[in-house]
Amino acid sequence: MTRMPDKGPAVQPQPVRVSRVLAAPRELVFKAWSSAEHVKRWFAPTGFSVPHAKVEMRVGGVFEILMRAPDGVEHWARGTFAEVSPVDRLVLDLRVEDARGNHLFRAYTEVSLADAEGGTRIEATQTYTLLDPGAAWMTSGAPTGWAQTLDKLAEEVARMQDTNEAKRSVV
Repeated sequence: MTRMPDKGPAVQPQPVRVSRVLAAPRELVFKAWSSAEHVKRWFAPTGFSVPHAKVEMRVGGVFEILMRAPDGVEHWARGTFAEVSPVDRLVLDLRVEDARGNHLFRAYTEVSLADAEGGTRIEATQTYTLLDPGAAWMTSGAPTGWAQTLDKLAEEVARMQDTNEAKRSVV
């Protein structure tokens, strides 16, 4: 059973805003968000793995991942797509839980994609509501985590492009 911590009123840390140009078309970057297979490869900071993911890309659809830290500690991010505008914008409404199902914080994530010189500009803003004060370190580390996650996203879209090129050359 999931439990809400009884630790006083929720706190809202500063939102995290990150931006990056990825050397890939918007359609491919958007596709990297669209399936569990892709999300498992990139949606976590360096050293973390994603052994489980469920992605139903539609408004109200599930977005769920299990992130495993290098030391084996696991956290779930579970929620839904609040907005899906193909190749332009995604909004996720997530709650992060520890391995016992205790709610640590909410993360409202807005992602915009736009054409840019050299590929696609991705801009992400994540707004937090801290539910467990003991999890404040997680949100304070989010700028670094997001930078590393976008590095992995860049690697994934490059892999996807290589795979697409290989398939096209076989035909």
